[in-house]
Amino acid sequence: MPTLGQLLKRHRDRHGWTQQEVVDRARLDRSSSYISSIETGKTSPSIDELDALARLFGTTSIELLREVSGITPDWEFEPNSDLQRLVTLYQALDPLDKESALAYLEFLIDRRHRQINAP
Repeated sequence: MPTLGQLLKRHRDRHGWTQQEVVDRARLDRSSSYISSIETGKTSPSIDELDALARLFGTTSIELLREVSGITPDWEFEPNSDLQRLVTLYQALDPLDKESALAYLEFLIDRRHRQINAP
């Protein structure tokens, strides 16, 4: 099983990109040496950085981690188009906006529960 760094390097090599191109294309606020550190296992990307790298390589962070861990779920998950749209929109947000979006969803759910339970 490859390490996460080896897997990311394999994806980068398949696209023929330099480490700097990966940084630029994934819009990471990092230097190319950061990608080198990930690929050699000296550091690990944050969750947001892993999501950005996964999107760049046309996959998901879940799929990357599955390949690294060798864990295959015993259930199938088929997201519907609304869920896929929601995930795509959420992934495009910056961290502060992600928090706001989650807070708003929690507000909507709480409001709905109050409406259902109102006398």
